[in-house]
Order: sequence, then C-alpha cells, then structure tokens
Amino acid sequence: MAILPDEIIENILLRLPVKSLLRFRCVCKAWRALISDSEFAEMHYQQPQTQARSRVLISCPGSVIRSMDPDASGNDNSGVVNIDYPLEPSNLVFQILDSCDGLLCVIDSFHNPALWNPSTRQFNPLPKPSFLENSDILYGFTYDYSSDDYKIVRVVSTSRDVIKTEIDVFELKTNEWRRVEETHYSRPAWDVGTFLNGAFYWLAWRLSEGHEGFSRVVVSFDLKEERFKEVELPSDVGIINLRVFGGYLSAMYHDLYGELTKMWVMEEKAGKDSWANVATLPFRSENDSDGPLLCWFANFLKNGGEFLLVINKWKLILYDFKTKTHKDIMFSGDLGLSIPVLYTETLVSPYCINETNEDV
Repeated sequence: MAILPDEIIENILLRLPVKSLLRFRCVCKAWRALISDSEFAEMHYQQPQTQARSRVLISCPGSVIRSMDPDASGNDNSGVVNIDYPLEPSNLVFQILDSCDGLLCVIDSFHNPALWNPSTRQFNPLPKPSFLENSDILYGFTYDYSSDDYKIVRVVSTSRDVIKTEIDVFELKTNEWRRVEETHYSRPAWDVGTFLNGAFYWLAWRLSEGHEGFSRVVVSFDLKEERFKEVELPSDVGIINLRVFGGYLSAMYHDLYGELTKMWVMEEKAGKDSWANVATLPFRSENDSDGPLLCWFANFLKNGGEFLLVINKWKLILYDFKTKTHKDIMFSGDLGLSIPVLYTETLVSPYCINETNEDV
C-alpha cells in the first residue's frame, strides 16, 4: 500500500475540525507529535475552514454553560450542547470575559482567573492579583501582538480620597501580575469592555468640569504604551455596550422607552475621532413583553456582516448588517445578564506560548 508523503498528510490534517484531530492523535506517535505541536496548532487556526467554525458560548444562571451553532435557527435545538466546567463546585459563580484564538478567559467570584480551551478541554488556573481592593473591577483579555503574549487587563477603581482608576496586567509568559504606574481619574460605569488595535476600551464615569457632577466617557488603555485616552460619546445615551465591528469601535444604546436600539461606529476624520450612526434596530414584536425592550449588545461574527444580540435576557437575535434583516436563534432558558461569547474551535494551548498540547 502506498504511503502518502508527510507534507500531504499534514495538509489534510490541517483541514480537519478539532474533534477529529483529537481522535486521530491515537493513530500513531508521529501524528500525535504533529497534532500536539504548537506550530501546527497555529497553522490550523489560520485555516479558512477553522475560522469558519465559530460557536456561541453562554454562561447561564445556575452555572450551566451551553455551546451553540450560530447558524441554528427556528425550532432546531440540535446545535446546542452543554459543556462541563472543569472546576468544582458546579455552582461556583464565574464570568467568561472573552475569547481569543479559541481560548476563553474565566474569572470566578473570588477573582481567580483561568484560561480554558473548551474544544480541547485544556484548563490553566492562573494566579490571582495579590492586590485586591474593595472597588469597582473590570477585566479584559487579549493577545498582545507587540509582545507576542496573552494578557489579562484588570481595571480597578477606588474611592478612598478621590475617584481613581488603576490598571493591573497579567502576562502569560511571566505568569505574574503587575500594577501599571499610570492612573486615570474615573471609575468604570459598566463591567464589559472590548479590545481594539492593542487598546482596551470601557465606559466610565468622570467628574464634570467644576466637580458639579459626573459625566460618561469612553476610556481606553494602550497595552504597548501603557497610557490612558478619553473618547467622547456620540450623544447623551442610555444603556450602552462597546464592541468592535469591521475594525471600528462600536457603541450600542437604547432610547428612553426601549423601542429602538441604535448602533454607532467611531471613525477617524481629519485626524479626529468621529461617531457615525450606522443602524437603527427595531426588534419589538407582538410576542415581546410590554416593558422596555432591553437589547444587550453581544458580539459580532467574523464575517463582519452579522452580529448577535440578547433581547430582554431570554432571546437571541442574529442581525445581518448588510441585508438589515434578523432571525431568532433557538435557545431555551434564561440568559440572565451574561453576554454570549463567540469562540473558534482551535488546538491553541492555554499554557505558555510555544508549549505543546501533549496533555490534551
């Protein structure tokens, strides 16, 4: 029987889904070594077939984690599966921050962080910050291209004497937390932020001029320069969430009655940041409740034309930005205040970069 060259075998394996690759590690030692290699994991992640395998992960009340196919719709519930969280007790409260290269960053109620690949079931508990204050805290997770490292950003705001925000950064390569010297006089207004071009963005309260009250502003922290920056909001907004759409910072908010949800994107014009209203989304139907139609800004799919929203904490909507149409995604149960996280099924290890995946 003819034996295929190694290059062709590798080319075939690169096109397969993670579930199949994990099974094929048992074929022989050579395949196990290849599939466990970090360079193979990176090449596999870059494949168009891999990029297309995005799933939605939702942390529901009662510590139930569900993974679902965003293309599932109507009454078809076959694309929804429950995922076992690696730690006990099962009722531990935790927050899924975000996804990066198929890795999820998870923070529990005791501020214990971990990196988790739900596709390979690898789980890496990380040290928690030694400086834990009673304060407003916001977390973010990203891959920092400037340092070739995965990082967790912790935004900490205290109000002992003055309202001040400080930044803690965890670096996977060193497996340590450190506090940044730079500070900002504000406090987080929402516990969700987003990364764009190496900077972490979040909504904050700051003292108005004359210290007569507070106003809201978008604050960003650049990971490479370790500097803060302020971005004015597009208008006097209601509930707001920040995400990235088409390479731009996006903001979504509601009118006072919850009838409409508007989406803005921030563009640079003549060297200055400028907001543009790009969509108005009326999602009320005869089956919706009589109360305000709260639309939690969830996340965008990678094709740039669709994004997910949570309506009234129980309904998932997939909105097509190009055709301006939307469809329901089948989901049974209360979503609570969780924001769905989009992740890609990959072989990327949650341990230090360049380590192998032999323990999968």
